[in-house]
Parts: sequence; structure tokens; C-alpha cells
Amino acid sequence: MLKGYMLIVISDLHFSDGSSSHNISHRAFSHFFEHIKRGLRDEFKELIIVFAGDTLDLLRSEYWMTVEDGGKPWAEEDQGSGVSGQGSQNHLKTILEKILNENESSLAIIRQVEDMFHPVPVKIYIIPGNHDRMLVEIDDYKGILDKYLGNISILDASYENRSYGVRIRHGHEYDTYNFEEGGGVPIGDVNTTELFVYLPFEIKKQYPELADELRCVEDIRPQWRVFDYLGSTYPEGEINRCIREATEQTIDHFFKIPFVESWIEKHDTASLLDDTDKLEYMLRFFQFLPLSWAEKLLKTFSHFEMGEQHYEEMAEKEEALYVVYGHTHTENVSFLGITEGQHRYYVNTGTWRERITASNKGVFSRYKTLTYAVFYTKEERHTEFPSFELWNGMLRE
Repeated sequence: MLKGYMLIVISDLHFSDGSSSHNISHRAFSHFFEHIKRGLRDEFKELIIVFAGDTLDLLRSEYWMTVEDGGKPWAEEDQGSGVSGQGSQNHLKTILEKILNENESSLAIIRQVEDMFHPVPVKIYIIPGNHDRMLVEIDDYKGILDKYLGNISILDASYENRSYGVRIRHGHEYDTYNFEEGGGVPIGDVNTTELFVYLPFEIKKQYPELADELRCVEDIRPQWRVFDYLGSTYPEGEINRCIREATEQTIDHFFKIPFVESWIEKHDTASLLDDTDKLEYMLRFFQFLPLSWAEKLLKTFSHFEMGEQHYEEMAEKEEALYVVYGHTHTENVSFLGITEGQHRYYVNTGTWRERITASNKGVFSRYKTLTYAVFYTKEERHTEFPSFELWNGMLRE
């Protein structure tokens, strides 16, 4: 039976207001914490739970479709401000409260964790990711979260604990589309809202009966596959025509946004296939080419994407025994090498969300996942170094 010290890392829950994506069932949290509880004894000295980014999703909401362009965070960034103005802060607060109310059943379980594990001391930390990084700009965000989540700590960018040998961050810092040096708004914010929320929103105007299916687009990875996913799911008839027209409209709308224009101008270089080229080509393919041709060309461009190898290289530069990221929604354990006799690993904690993925032939399938990492001090397992486990569950039904 376990005793002593335990640190658990979870990432990418993406709690949303439910308008444009599904939320994880509260039953997943009940089962998870009951499972952890069965491994604890009263003499446990410490339980630490770290939510490693994108716990709350302030971007994936149809509420933004009701906001004038000038009131969106990237509009204010385009005007030279590094943080959201009061108008955007009010909108962010509205979305946050919608998220918390929509997920009350799940959050209530998290809120009761201290009582559930009593007398074991519990500490809960949240690291912001790219979808909840604007949380700290909301007035009294800590008071609002305390009401729904209890006594938690919001960290700046990472969590480090040498007793467990870990350094934990979300990992979006190494994604050029989802992190902007100097704290500016990344283009990924605009992609999420003005592409992947806007497109289903436009389709639902003509086909409201597709609302439930369209909420699944959050779980398509990589996200740009949403275009061929919808095209292949509805390959014929009036719905397909609607999807094609909405896709062209969405992409045209996206490239007319002043922030997008200025981002492309700022980041464009003389290099072939730089970040702006890849973004423009991928979207223009879907706008102007038949789906079959777009798919073939996108397979070529997929070789230039930032895959797990990129994050492994970033992790290797960090000074920790175990470097833990989320962000990619892909669970992973990679051996980085040996430093001063210690074996170092990169760990990705995946997601608890459903995943929709494509085969090499362009057909899609979906399955549910639940991934978490557990770290122990060396005293806990009577080893010469801190140890860890990565647990990954997958359900196809």
C-alpha cells in the first residue's frame, strides 16, 4: 500500500461554456479521485495536484460571436495594448462565469477534494495554458475561482518541485502559433475563435440540428483538420454545399481581421515555408481547392508541423529530472538521456477529452482518453531517485 508523498499532473481539460464544445462528464472526476483515494492511507504526508494548463477555455465560446470586433482581445492588441482593455475583461469575466456554472458538477468534486482525502494535506495548483492565460486579467478572478474550486493556487507559468524531480509547464511556450514573445496576443487565440468557433457557428445558422455534432470540432487534432473532417462527414448534398460555402466565408473573414493582417506582416520572412506561409497555404488550400487535392497537399505540409520531437528537444534544455508538458493532447514518455548519472524523461500528460484523429487515408475515428502522471519522492518508493508513472486509459465505444 502506498504511503508518504504523491504529486499528480493532469492537463487539457478545456472546461468550456458548452456553446461550441462538449465538456467532460463529472463522473470521470468521481471515478478518478476514488481511484486515487484507494491508494492512500491516513499517514500520507502530502498530496499535490497540478492542473498543467488549458483547464478553462476562455476562447472556445460562441459568446465571442456576439461581441463587436473592437471588443475582442486581439483588436485591442492590434491597437498596441499588451493586455485586454476593460471591455474585453468584462467579456472574459462573463465567459468565465458561464464556464464555471456549466461545469458546476465537476468543479464541486474538485472543490471537495480536501474533505475527500482528509486528513491527508492536499495542495492544488493551476498553471495557465494558451486557452486560459487571460484568466489573470479578469478582476477578482481568484475570488471567483475560490468560490467554485476552493483553495487553489494560480501559478505564473510553471511549477517546480525538486523533491519529486519535476518541472511542469503547459508547453504552449514552444508553439509559435500559441505563444507570443513579450506577452502579446498569439495568433492561436484568433485561430481558435475566428476559425474553429466561427465555422460551426455559421453552419448552424442553416442546420441547427447539427449543433451537437459540431461541438466535437474542439477534439480534432491537428485543429486544421476540421475542414476535411466536416467535408468527409457530410460528403454530399446540401449540407456539404453549406460546409463548403461556410469554409470559404470563414477563411475570407479570417484574413480580413486587422490583427491577422498585422501578425502576418510582422512574422513574414524571406524563408520558404515560414510560420506565416504555412498558415496561409493550409487555409487557402481548403478555400480554393477541391477537398481531395487539399488533403494531398496538407499531407506534405504535415511534415513541417511541430510534433512531439520538437517538444522533446525543448524539454531536453530544461534543468529537471522529469520535464512535464501538456498542450498537444498526445500522451507521451520519452527518454532524454543521462545527466550526472540520472535518467531524464520528458512526459506529456495528454488530455481527458475525446480525441478525433485521421488515418493516413484521410478517414476519421474517435475515442475517449484519460491520462495522468503520478510522481513520487525517493523516500516514497525507497529508491535512489524520484520515480513516476504515466497512466493512460482509452475507450472506443
